[in-house]
Amino acid sequence: MDRAILRNAASLLLVQAANFLLPLVTFPYLTRVLGPQGFGTMAFCTAVTTYLVLFTDYGFNLSATKRVAELRSDKVAMSQFACSVLAAKALLCSVSAVVLCVVAFLVPRFWAFHWILLATFPMVVGSVLFPQWLFQGLERMGFVSVCFIGARACLVPFTFLFVHAQGDIWKAALISSSTTVLAGLVSLGLAQRYRLIDLHLPDRSSIVLAYRDGWHVFISTAAVSLYSNTNSVLLGLIAGNTQVGYFAAADRLRMACSGVVSVMSNAVYPRINAILAKDRQAAFALIRKLLLVQGGATLFVSLTLIVAAPLIVRTVMGPGFSAAVDVVRCIAFVPFLVGLSNVFGVQTMLSLGMKRQFSRILLISGALNVMVLVPLAHLLGAVGAATALLATEAFVTLIMAFTLYKRRIPIFNIAKAFA
Repeated sequence: MDRAILRNAASLLLVQAANFLLPLVTFPYLTRVLGPQGFGTMAFCTAVTTYLVLFTDYGFNLSATKRVAELRSDKVAMSQFACSVLAAKALLCSVSAVVLCVVAFLVPRFWAFHWILLATFPMVVGSVLFPQWLFQGLERMGFVSVCFIGARACLVPFTFLFVHAQGDIWKAALISSSTTVLAGLVSLGLAQRYRLIDLHLPDRSSIVLAYRDGWHVFISTAAVSLYSNTNSVLLGLIAGNTQVGYFAAADRLRMACSGVVSVMSNAVYPRINAILAKDRQAAFALIRKLLLVQGGATLFVSLTLIVAAPLIVRTVMGPGFSAAVDVVRCIAFVPFLVGLSNVFGVQTMLSLGMKRQFSRILLISGALNVMVLVPLAHLLGAVGAATALLATEAFVTLIMAFTLYKRRIPIFNIAKAFA
Protein backbone atom coordinates (compact mmCIF):
# COMPACT_ATOMS: atom_id res chain seq x y z
CA MET A 1 0.00 0.00 0.00
CA ASP A 2 1.36 3.46 -0.89
CA ARG A 3 1.91 6.41 1.39
CA ALA A 4 -1.37 8.13 0.50
CA ILE A 5 -3.39 5.14 1.70
CA LEU A 6 -1.30 4.78 4.85
CA ARG A 7 -1.61 8.50 5.60
CA ASN A 8 -5.37 8.39 5.05
CA ALA A 9 -5.62 5.24 7.17
CA ALA A 10 -3.69 6.93 9.98
CA SER A 11 -6.08 9.89 9.93
CA LEU A 12 -9.08 7.57 9.89
CA LEU A 13 -7.56 5.60 12.73
CA LEU A 14 -7.53 8.78 14.80
CA VAL A 15 -11.16 9.47 13.88
CA GLN A 16 -12.20 5.92 14.75
CA ALA A 17 -10.25 6.11 18.01
CA ALA A 18 -12.17 9.25 18.89
CA ASN A 19 -15.46 7.70 17.82
CA PHE A 20 -15.02 4.41 19.68
CA LEU A 21 -12.32 4.73 22.32
CA LEU A 22 -13.26 8.13 23.79
CA PRO A 23 -16.82 6.96 24.55
CA LEU A 24 -15.24 3.88 26.14
CA VAL A 25 -13.59 6.22 28.66
CA THR A 26 -17.03 7.14 29.96
CA PHE A 27 -18.50 3.69 29.27
CA PRO A 28 -17.56 2.13 32.66
CA TYR A 29 -18.84 5.24 34.43
CA LEU A 30 -22.19 5.22 32.62
CA THR A 31 -22.81 1.49 33.14
CA ARG A 32 -22.25 1.92 36.87
CA VAL A 33 -24.20 5.19 37.28
CA LEU A 34 -27.14 4.32 35.01
CA GLY A 35 -27.24 0.56 35.67
CA PRO A 36 -28.42 -2.04 33.14
CA GLN A 37 -31.93 -0.58 32.88
CA GLY A 38 -30.86 3.06 32.54
CA PHE A 39 -28.04 2.24 30.13
CA GLY A 40 -30.46 0.08 28.18
CA THR A 41 -33.00 2.91 27.98
CA MET A 42 -30.39 5.26 26.53
CA ALA A 43 -29.25 2.56 24.09
CA PHE A 44 -32.87 1.89 23.08
CA CYS A 45 -33.53 5.58 22.34
CA THR A 46 -30.23 5.90 20.48
CA ALA A 47 -31.13 2.86 18.37
CA VAL A 48 -34.49 4.41 17.46
CA THR A 49 -32.84 7.69 16.42
CA THR A 50 -30.19 5.77 14.48
CA TYR A 51 -32.94 4.86 12.00
CA LEU A 52 -33.25 8.57 11.26
CA VAL A 53 -29.47 8.89 10.95
CA LEU A 54 -29.48 6.06 8.40
CA PHE A 55 -32.36 7.73 6.58
CA THR A 56 -30.56 11.08 6.50
CA ASP A 57 -27.22 9.56 5.49
CA TYR A 58 -29.02 7.83 2.60
CA GLY A 59 -25.94 5.75 1.85
CA PHE A 60 -23.98 8.87 0.84
CA ASN A 61 -21.01 7.83 3.00
CA LEU A 62 -20.35 5.19 0.34
CA SER A 63 -22.01 6.40 -2.86
CA ALA A 64 -20.86 10.02 -2.47
CA THR A 65 -17.34 8.93 -1.49
CA LYS A 66 -17.11 6.95 -4.73
CA ARG A 67 -18.42 9.86 -6.79
CA VAL A 68 -16.08 12.41 -5.18
CA ALA A 69 -13.12 10.09 -5.84
CA GLU A 70 -14.10 10.01 -9.50
CA LEU A 71 -14.67 13.80 -9.78
CA ARG A 72 -11.84 15.12 -7.65
CA SER A 73 -9.81 16.24 -10.68
CA ASP A 74 -12.71 18.51 -11.71
CA LYS A 75 -13.38 20.98 -8.88
CA VAL A 76 -16.44 22.55 -10.48
CA ALA A 77 -18.22 19.23 -11.04
CA MET A 78 -17.18 17.97 -7.62
CA SER A 79 -18.46 21.13 -5.90
CA GLN A 80 -21.80 20.84 -7.70
CA PHE A 81 -22.12 17.24 -6.60
CA ALA A 82 -21.04 17.97 -3.00
CA CYS A 83 -23.58 20.78 -2.63
CA SER A 84 -26.35 18.57 -4.00
CA VAL A 85 -25.48 15.90 -1.42
CA LEU A 86 -25.51 18.43 1.44
CA ALA A 87 -28.89 19.75 0.29
CA ALA A 88 -30.30 16.25 -0.11
CA LYS A 89 -29.22 15.34 3.43
CA ALA A 90 -30.65 18.58 4.85
CA LEU A 91 -34.07 17.80 3.34
CA LEU A 92 -34.01 14.29 4.80
CA CYS A 93 -33.03 15.74 8.18
CA SER A 94 -36.11 17.98 8.15
CA VAL A 95 -38.34 14.98 7.52
CA SER A 96 -36.55 13.11 10.31
CA ALA A 97 -37.29 15.92 12.80
CA VAL A 98 -41.01 15.67 12.09
CA VAL A 99 -40.97 11.87 12.39
CA LEU A 100 -39.14 11.93 15.73
CA CYS A 101 -41.57 14.47 17.21
CA VAL A 102 -44.54 12.34 16.15
CA VAL A 103 -42.99 9.21 17.67
CA ALA A 104 -41.91 10.93 20.89
CA PHE A 105 -45.19 12.70 21.64
CA LEU A 106 -47.90 10.60 20.02
CA VAL A 107 -46.78 6.98 20.49
CA PRO A 108 -47.56 5.83 24.07
CA ARG A 109 -44.65 3.34 24.19
CA PHE A 110 -42.16 6.20 23.76
CA TRP A 111 -43.85 8.92 25.81
CA ALA A 112 -42.25 7.70 29.06
CA PHE A 113 -38.81 8.73 27.79
CA HIS A 114 -39.63 11.29 25.08
CA TRP A 115 -37.05 13.76 26.43
CA ILE A 116 -34.32 11.14 26.03
CA LEU A 117 -35.43 10.52 22.44
CA LEU A 118 -35.32 14.23 21.64
CA ALA A 119 -31.90 14.51 23.26
CA THR A 120 -30.51 12.03 20.71
CA PHE A 121 -31.67 14.07 17.67
CA PRO A 122 -28.41 16.07 17.33
CA MET A 123 -26.98 12.79 15.98
CA VAL A 124 -29.11 13.38 12.88
CA VAL A 125 -28.05 17.01 12.52
CA GLY A 126 -24.41 16.00 12.93
CA SER A 127 -24.73 13.42 10.17
CA VAL A 128 -25.70 16.25 7.80
CA LEU A 129 -22.96 18.64 8.86
CA PHE A 130 -20.03 16.22 9.05
CA PRO A 131 -18.94 15.59 5.41
CA GLN A 132 -16.76 12.56 5.97
CA TRP A 133 -17.69 11.32 2.50
CA LEU A 134 -16.09 14.43 0.98
CA PHE A 135 -12.77 14.11 2.77
CA GLN A 136 -12.66 10.36 2.22
CA GLY A 137 -13.21 10.77 -1.50
CA LEU A 138 -10.44 13.38 -1.62
CA GLU A 139 -8.23 11.14 0.56
CA ARG A 140 -7.62 14.11 2.86
CA MET A 141 -8.99 12.84 6.15
CA GLY A 142 -6.20 14.64 8.00
CA PHE A 143 -8.28 17.82 7.58
CA VAL A 144 -11.06 16.56 9.83
CA SER A 145 -9.37 14.12 12.18
CA VAL A 146 -8.21 16.82 14.60
CA CYS A 147 -11.56 18.64 14.79
CA PHE A 148 -13.46 15.37 15.16
CA ILE A 149 -11.18 14.19 17.95
CA GLY A 150 -11.51 17.55 19.71
CA ALA A 151 -15.29 17.43 19.50
CA ARG A 152 -15.52 13.85 20.73
CA ALA A 153 -13.07 14.64 23.53
CA CYS A 154 -15.67 17.06 24.94
CA LEU A 155 -17.76 13.97 25.66
CA VAL A 156 -15.50 12.91 28.53
CA PRO A 157 -15.46 15.94 30.88
CA PHE A 158 -19.09 16.90 30.24
CA THR A 159 -20.27 13.37 31.05
CA PHE A 160 -18.43 13.34 34.37
CA LEU A 161 -19.63 16.88 35.18
CA PHE A 162 -23.34 16.50 34.42
CA VAL A 163 -24.28 12.81 34.67
CA HIS A 164 -24.52 11.64 38.29
CA ALA A 165 -27.72 9.56 38.61
CA GLN A 166 -30.15 7.46 36.62
CA GLY A 167 -32.33 10.55 36.14
CA ASP A 168 -29.55 12.11 34.07
CA ILE A 169 -30.01 9.72 31.13
CA TRP A 170 -31.21 12.54 28.88
CA LYS A 171 -28.10 14.56 29.72
CA ALA A 172 -25.83 11.64 28.79
CA ALA A 173 -27.72 11.20 25.51
CA LEU A 174 -27.54 14.92 24.67
CA ILE A 175 -23.81 15.16 25.40
CA SER A 176 -23.05 12.11 23.28
CA SER A 177 -25.17 13.19 20.33
CA SER A 178 -24.06 16.83 20.22
CA THR A 179 -20.37 16.19 19.59
CA THR A 180 -20.94 15.33 15.91
CA VAL A 181 -22.65 18.70 15.40
CA LEU A 182 -19.55 20.52 16.63
CA ALA A 183 -17.29 18.32 14.51
CA GLY A 184 -19.45 18.95 11.44
CA LEU A 185 -19.41 22.71 11.80
CA VAL A 186 -15.63 22.84 12.16
CA SER A 187 -15.00 20.44 9.27
CA LEU A 188 -17.26 22.42 6.91
CA GLY A 189 -15.35 25.53 7.94
CA LEU A 190 -12.10 23.79 7.03
CA ALA A 191 -13.50 22.77 3.64
CA GLN A 192 -14.30 26.42 2.94
CA ARG A 193 -11.03 27.78 4.30
CA TYR A 194 -8.95 25.50 2.11
CA ARG A 195 -11.30 25.98 -0.87
CA LEU A 196 -11.89 22.27 -1.30
CA ILE A 197 -15.37 23.02 -2.63
CA ASP A 198 -17.34 26.11 -3.64
CA LEU A 199 -20.64 26.17 -1.74
CA HIS A 200 -23.76 27.24 -3.62
CA LEU A 201 -27.46 26.43 -3.73
CA PRO A 202 -27.96 23.40 -6.02
CA ASP A 203 -30.87 23.02 -8.39
CA ARG A 204 -33.61 20.45 -7.91
CA SER A 205 -32.43 18.15 -10.70
CA SER A 206 -28.97 17.71 -9.15
CA ILE A 207 -30.53 16.85 -5.79
CA VAL A 208 -32.77 14.25 -7.44
CA LEU A 209 -29.73 12.85 -9.25
CA ALA A 210 -27.89 12.52 -5.92
CA TYR A 211 -30.84 10.57 -4.50
CA ARG A 212 -30.85 8.26 -7.51
CA ASP A 213 -27.10 7.69 -7.27
CA GLY A 214 -27.30 6.71 -3.61
CA TRP A 215 -30.52 4.67 -3.77
CA HIS A 216 -29.07 1.15 -3.90
CA VAL A 217 -26.52 1.87 -1.19
CA PHE A 218 -29.29 3.41 0.93
CA ILE A 219 -31.33 0.22 0.59
CA SER A 220 -28.25 -1.76 1.56
CA THR A 221 -27.53 0.31 4.66
CA ALA A 222 -31.20 0.18 5.61
CA ALA A 223 -31.03 -3.59 5.28
CA VAL A 224 -27.95 -3.70 7.51
CA SER A 225 -29.95 -1.90 10.19
CA LEU A 226 -32.42 -4.79 10.11
CA TYR A 227 -29.79 -7.02 11.70
CA SER A 228 -27.78 -4.48 13.73
CA ASN A 229 -29.79 -1.51 14.94
CA THR A 230 -33.12 -3.33 14.87
CA ASN A 231 -31.86 -5.90 17.34
CA SER A 232 -31.76 -3.32 20.14
CA VAL A 233 -35.17 -1.88 19.24
CA LEU A 234 -37.00 -5.21 18.96
CA LEU A 235 -35.21 -6.58 22.01
CA GLY A 236 -36.42 -3.58 24.02
CA LEU A 237 -39.99 -4.01 22.80
CA ILE A 238 -39.95 -7.77 23.50
CA ALA A 239 -37.75 -8.28 26.56
CA GLY A 240 -37.39 -4.81 28.13
CA ASN A 241 -34.66 -2.23 28.44
CA THR A 242 -32.59 -4.21 30.98
CA GLN A 243 -31.93 -6.89 28.35
CA VAL A 244 -31.13 -4.08 25.90
CA GLY A 245 -28.57 -2.86 28.44
CA TYR A 246 -26.77 -6.22 28.44
CA PHE A 247 -26.87 -6.50 24.67
CA ALA A 248 -25.94 -2.87 23.97
CA ALA A 249 -23.00 -2.95 26.39
CA ALA A 250 -21.63 -6.10 24.75
CA ASP A 251 -22.30 -4.73 21.27
CA ARG A 252 -20.48 -1.49 22.07
CA LEU A 253 -17.39 -3.54 22.89
CA ARG A 254 -17.86 -5.42 19.64
CA MET A 255 -18.14 -2.19 17.64
CA ALA A 256 -15.03 -0.77 19.30
CA CYS A 257 -13.15 -3.93 18.36
CA SER A 258 -14.46 -3.67 14.80
CA GLY A 259 -12.97 -0.19 14.44
CA VAL A 260 -10.05 -1.68 12.48
CA VAL A 261 -12.54 -2.66 9.75
CA SER A 262 -13.88 0.88 9.46
CA VAL A 263 -10.38 2.32 9.35
CA MET A 264 -9.13 0.07 6.57
CA SER A 265 -12.40 0.20 4.65
CA ASN A 266 -12.70 3.99 4.63
CA ALA A 267 -9.05 4.46 3.75
CA VAL A 268 -8.88 1.92 0.91
CA TYR A 269 -12.35 2.26 -0.66
CA PRO A 270 -11.73 5.51 -2.61
CA ARG A 271 -8.33 4.26 -3.74
CA ILE A 272 -9.78 0.98 -5.05
CA ASN A 273 -12.34 2.94 -7.07
CA ALA A 274 -9.69 5.26 -8.46
CA ILE A 275 -7.39 2.37 -9.44
CA LEU A 276 -10.25 0.26 -10.82
CA ALA A 277 -10.98 2.88 -13.47
CA LYS A 278 -7.42 2.52 -14.79
CA ASP A 279 -6.14 -0.98 -13.96
CA ARG A 280 -8.55 -3.72 -12.84
CA GLN A 281 -5.78 -6.22 -12.06
CA ALA A 282 -4.02 -3.74 -9.78
CA ALA A 283 -7.33 -3.07 -7.99
CA PHE A 284 -7.92 -6.80 -7.47
CA ALA A 285 -4.38 -7.16 -6.12
CA LEU A 286 -5.10 -4.43 -3.55
CA ILE A 287 -8.37 -6.14 -2.58
CA ARG A 288 -6.55 -9.44 -2.04
CA LYS A 289 -4.06 -7.74 0.27
CA LEU A 290 -6.89 -6.12 2.19
CA LEU A 291 -8.68 -9.46 2.55
CA LEU A 292 -5.60 -11.05 4.07
CA VAL A 293 -4.65 -8.18 6.38
CA GLN A 294 -8.16 -7.29 7.51
CA GLY A 295 -9.22 -10.92 7.91
CA GLY A 296 -6.17 -11.74 10.02
CA ALA A 297 -6.53 -8.67 12.24
CA THR A 298 -10.23 -9.23 12.94
CA LEU A 299 -9.71 -12.96 13.60
CA PHE A 300 -7.20 -12.06 16.32
CA VAL A 301 -9.68 -9.58 17.81
CA SER A 302 -12.48 -12.16 17.83
CA LEU A 303 -10.38 -14.82 19.53
CA THR A 304 -9.29 -12.29 22.16
CA LEU A 305 -12.92 -11.42 22.92
CA ILE A 306 -13.82 -15.06 23.50
CA VAL A 307 -10.94 -15.73 25.89
CA ALA A 308 -11.05 -12.44 27.80
CA ALA A 309 -14.84 -11.91 27.98
CA PRO A 310 -15.24 -12.43 31.78
CA LEU A 311 -12.33 -10.11 32.58
CA ILE A 312 -13.48 -7.45 30.12
CA VAL A 313 -17.06 -7.43 31.43
CA ARG A 314 -16.01 -7.34 35.08
CA THR A 315 -13.45 -4.57 34.52
CA VAL A 316 -15.25 -2.39 31.99
CA MET A 317 -18.96 -2.78 32.79
CA GLY A 318 -18.98 -3.60 36.49
CA PRO A 319 -20.58 -6.38 38.56
CA GLY A 320 -24.12 -5.43 37.52
CA PHE A 321 -23.42 -6.64 33.98
CA SER A 322 -22.23 -10.20 34.69
CA ALA A 323 -25.05 -11.49 32.46
CA ALA A 324 -23.31 -9.79 29.51
CA VAL A 325 -20.42 -12.30 29.48
CA ASP A 326 -22.40 -14.83 27.44
CA VAL A 327 -23.53 -12.04 25.10
CA VAL A 328 -19.94 -10.93 24.46
CA ARG A 329 -18.85 -14.49 23.71
CA CYS A 330 -21.82 -15.02 21.42
CA ILE A 331 -20.97 -12.05 19.20
CA ALA A 332 -17.18 -12.40 19.50
CA PHE A 333 -16.81 -13.72 15.93
CA VAL A 334 -18.87 -10.88 14.43
CA PRO A 335 -15.79 -8.61 13.97
CA PHE A 336 -14.11 -11.37 11.95
CA LEU A 337 -17.19 -11.94 9.80
CA VAL A 338 -17.63 -8.19 9.24
CA GLY A 339 -13.96 -7.94 8.28
CA LEU A 340 -14.52 -10.48 5.50
CA SER A 341 -17.93 -9.28 4.34
CA ASN A 342 -16.66 -5.70 4.14
CA VAL A 343 -14.05 -6.77 1.59
CA PHE A 344 -16.55 -8.92 -0.33
CA GLY A 345 -19.37 -6.38 -0.29
CA VAL A 346 -18.14 -2.80 0.01
CA GLN A 347 -14.65 -3.05 -1.45
CA THR A 348 -15.47 -5.50 -4.26
CA MET A 349 -19.17 -5.60 -5.10
CA LEU A 350 -19.84 -1.87 -4.79
CA SER A 351 -16.59 -0.96 -6.51
CA LEU A 352 -17.54 -3.21 -9.44
CA GLY A 353 -21.00 -1.66 -9.69
CA MET A 354 -22.82 -4.71 -8.27
CA LYS A 355 -25.19 -2.47 -6.28
CA ARG A 356 -28.31 -4.51 -6.90
CA GLN A 357 -26.74 -7.81 -5.87
CA PHE A 358 -25.23 -6.14 -2.79
CA SER A 359 -28.52 -4.60 -1.65
CA ARG A 360 -30.47 -7.80 -2.41
CA ILE A 361 -28.18 -9.88 -0.20
CA LEU A 362 -28.49 -7.44 2.68
CA LEU A 363 -32.27 -7.14 2.33
CA ILE A 364 -32.70 -10.92 2.45
CA SER A 365 -30.31 -11.14 5.40
CA GLY A 366 -32.10 -8.34 7.25
CA ALA A 367 -35.47 -10.03 6.83
CA LEU A 368 -33.96 -13.34 7.97
CA ASN A 369 -32.53 -11.65 11.06
CA VAL A 370 -35.90 -10.24 12.10
CA MET A 371 -37.56 -13.64 11.62
CA VAL A 372 -34.95 -15.34 13.81
CA LEU A 373 -34.66 -12.52 16.34
CA VAL A 374 -38.28 -12.44 17.49
CA PRO A 375 -38.45 -16.02 18.86
CA LEU A 376 -34.85 -15.93 20.14
CA ALA A 377 -35.43 -12.66 22.01
CA HIS A 378 -38.54 -14.16 23.64
CA LEU A 379 -36.62 -17.29 24.70
CA LEU A 380 -33.12 -16.01 25.48
CA GLY A 381 -33.31 -12.23 25.79
CA ALA A 382 -29.98 -10.51 25.09
CA VAL A 383 -28.25 -13.80 24.23
CA GLY A 384 -30.97 -14.48 21.67
CA ALA A 385 -30.40 -11.09 20.01
CA ALA A 386 -26.65 -11.78 19.93
CA THR A 387 -27.25 -15.21 18.39
CA ALA A 388 -29.43 -13.69 15.68
CA LEU A 389 -26.73 -11.10 14.90
CA LEU A 390 -24.00 -13.75 14.65
CA ALA A 391 -26.08 -16.02 12.41
CA THR A 392 -27.01 -13.14 10.10
CA GLU A 393 -23.44 -11.89 9.72
CA ALA A 394 -22.32 -15.44 8.88
CA PHE A 395 -25.07 -15.71 6.25
CA VAL A 396 -24.09 -12.35 4.69
CA THR A 397 -20.41 -13.32 4.50
CA LEU A 398 -21.07 -16.72 2.93
CA ILE A 399 -23.56 -15.46 0.34
CA MET A 400 -21.31 -12.59 -0.72
CA ALA A 401 -18.31 -14.91 -1.05
CA PHE A 402 -20.37 -17.39 -3.09
CA THR A 403 -21.66 -14.62 -5.37
CA LEU A 404 -18.14 -13.39 -6.14
CA TYR A 405 -16.81 -16.93 -6.59
CA LYS A 406 -19.64 -17.78 -8.98
CA ARG A 407 -18.84 -14.67 -11.05
CA ARG A 408 -15.14 -15.62 -11.00
CA ILE A 409 -14.00 -12.35 -9.44
CA PRO A 410 -10.24 -12.93 -8.85
CA ILE A 411 -9.87 -11.97 -5.18
CA PHE A 412 -9.64 -15.39 -3.50
CA ASN A 413 -6.13 -16.34 -4.57
CA ILE A 414 -4.40 -15.08 -1.43
CA ALA A 415 -1.08 -16.50 -2.62
CA LYS A 416 -1.00 -13.65 -5.15
CA ALA A 417 -1.66 -10.98 -2.51
CA PHE A 418 1.98 -10.08 -2.03
CA ALA A 419 3.31 -11.41 -5.33
